Amino acid sequence: MKNEKQDFTRNIVRYISRLERQRRHYLDEHLQHYKLHGTMFLIILFLDRNPGSSQDNLCEYLLIDKSGVARKCRRLEDLGYIKREQSPEDKRQNSLFLTENGQKLLPVIRELLSNWREIVTKDMDENDQKELIRLLELMEKNALEI
Repeated sequence: MKNEKQDFTRNIVRYISRLERQRRHYLDEHLQHYKLHGTMFLIILFLDRNPGSSQDNLCEYLLIDKSGVARKCRRLEDLGYIKREQSPEDKRQNSLFLTENGQKLLPVIRELLSNWREIVTKDMDENDQKELIRLLELMEKNALEI
């Protein structure tokens, strides 16, 4: 029984880590023309859904420390994909928005993510995919309770 639990833990970590590395490699390779890498695409998608968000909002969403988010936002701003505006509610905070160039990246990113989904779920039917999402959401919820 103990070996089964150890194997399960080892396999979960291995498969999730490998999937993430492969996804990162796939996206980095296809987004290098735009000088995007890592989680930069997630910031663009987040700001599309949440225009005017702060870097603190991004930290909570991405589960990344403030300095990491600040570096990524600075890089995206230097590339012309996002802009910062002083928050009218709190002068110490900046609100983040996509620029026109950032908006143009959205269909590119979404198509790549759709292609990635097709690649990794090619032998799964819709029910398998829904069950996988349900189980991963449960695991994430449990992990966030720590």
